[in-house]
Amino acid sequence: MDEPADWALLVGVLVLYLAIGFGLEYRAKRRAGATRPAKAATRGLFSERDGLDPKQHFASRMVMLAGGLATGGSGFLTRDAPTAVQVMVMGVVAVVAIFAWAYFDHRTEPREGS
Repeated sequence: MDEPADWALLVGVLVLYLAIGFGLEYRAKRRAGATRPAKAATRGLFSERDGLDPKQHFASRMVMLAGGLATGGSGFLTRDAPTAVQVMVMGVVAVVAIFAWAYFDHRTEPREGS
């Protein structure tokens, strides 16, 4: 973390995580029929889900942690590559990890009538 590019990469990963998390929350709130889905998604971004089984919540966080570790590992493994290659590899791994996390959350989301 000596160079500004390293800090920019870290901030970029955090912004990507928040943007995708907000998008998923917004979609969920909109499907649920919230009158102000953007405001509800902002509040729901950092809150616990009501009615979610603690085991499912823990598993969801472990999937998210594994994706973060995979992203960090890909950055570590490509540390000697040019910055553009490292950013591209980390971005691809992060996007795949985020979609895996979103798919897991979608499949375990409580449904009406279940």
